[in-house]
Amino acid sequence: MPREEAYAFAMKYLLLLLIACCSSLPSGAFPLVHIRLQVDPVTHSFTCRYRFTLPVSDTTSVVNLHLNRAFTLHRVRTPRAVQGHVTTARYLSDTVHHVQVRYASHPQRPRELELTYSGTMGKGQFNDQVAIFSGHSNWLPFRPYQEYEPVMYELDVLVPAAYQVRSTVPAERPRSGHWVFHGTTPAIEPTALIAQQFYQMMSSPAAPVSVIKTGVALAQPDTAMLHQADAIVAFYNRTIGREDPLTQFTIFLPGTNYEGYGLRANAAVITYTDFNVTQPADLLILAHEISHKWWAYGSFHDENGWLSEAFATYSSLLYIQSRGDEAGYKAELARLAETAAGAPPIWGFNRYAYPFPMYRRVIYNKGTGILAALHGRVGTELFLTILAHTAAQKTSTTLGFLATVEQVAGPEIQTWLRSELQR
Repeated sequence: MPREEAYAFAMKYLLLLLIACCSSLPSGAFPLVHIRLQVDPVTHSFTCRYRFTLPVSDTTSVVNLHLNRAFTLHRVRTPRAVQGHVTTARYLSDTVHHVQVRYASHPQRPRELELTYSGTMGKGQFNDQVAIFSGHSNWLPFRPYQEYEPVMYELDVLVPAAYQVRSTVPAERPRSGHWVFHGTTPAIEPTALIAQQFYQMMSSPAAPVSVIKTGVALAQPDTAMLHQADAIVAFYNRTIGREDPLTQFTIFLPGTNYEGYGLRANAAVITYTDFNVTQPADLLILAHEISHKWWAYGSFHDENGWLSEAFATYSSLLYIQSRGDEAGYKAELARLAETAAGAPPIWGFNRYAYPFPMYRRVIYNKGTGILAALHGRVGTELFLTILAHTAAQKTSTTLGFLATVEQVAGPEIQTWLRSELQR
């Protein structure tokens, strides 16, 4: 058969093989997701076929998926299901499509659930040059309260021939109009940036950071960002990430002027067109988002979120302190402490009992102050050892962090820290 057909056949065979392998993996094996995404960049519209497969080792009998209510759900396919239905439901502050499927207990084969839906990209996810399908695009289904559940995925993207696609991993033998990516990442983070033109530059092989930009050509601020990202990665690899160092990192600059965020797949999306790391605030944002390679395991929905956001915030402060900017370090800590005054304890914090600004005051700002206090109490050497152990273990709970603190710094420090978290 022709080479392209042979390759396509091999990819399909590989996917089937992965599904079969999942059936024999131990309990806790990742779900397998296949995403076929067809995009019209001119109208910013898309159609998606999303297939979610649980391995036999996962004995879940009821699968729930939530999907953005702004999209039209055309079809739900549930082979081997006992029962299934689609409703609308409230989830956090949104109304969502709620798909619930019930399977027989003790499955003998993987359970599969497939959704076909279409829609238009939301605010901040496109402009005339690019469409962004990524972690904050709200374009993929997920299990309730498990947006960051790890999945093994194949992302199959169809676009007009004049367009290219970039992701957090290289494409598998791309050809005109068809781009395929494979990896393991949180459920909402499979990523595709679609544009007619990408501009790219990479740092030295010793610190392989890439900047990928759409819209306009790379300019001096982008070069400065690349150099700073190199320095940030090198600093983190010596400190918080020394037990699990970065070997590559990608910064996407789509220019939609909406937000910035880190991805677990060694990447960050920075959408601001005026982003300039010579400004202290922008440098802190860059350092914060890069650090999410290590700090992205605390739940978004409860107190454990401080393990992601406060740790990323304090890591960025450690970076500017390492550059000799002690005044900037102290000023930012003082600003955060002022906003955290009178905020509820981190321990047991219920983010949904308060307006969103309180989440930032507690999870970001108060948490950062507690980390700074821990740093001052145990000294830099022990503190960095605590952070490195926490990062390498992908710690996701406050209790897990307290166990690491006790192991490294002793029970007295652990008792003190628990008291601070409850204060």
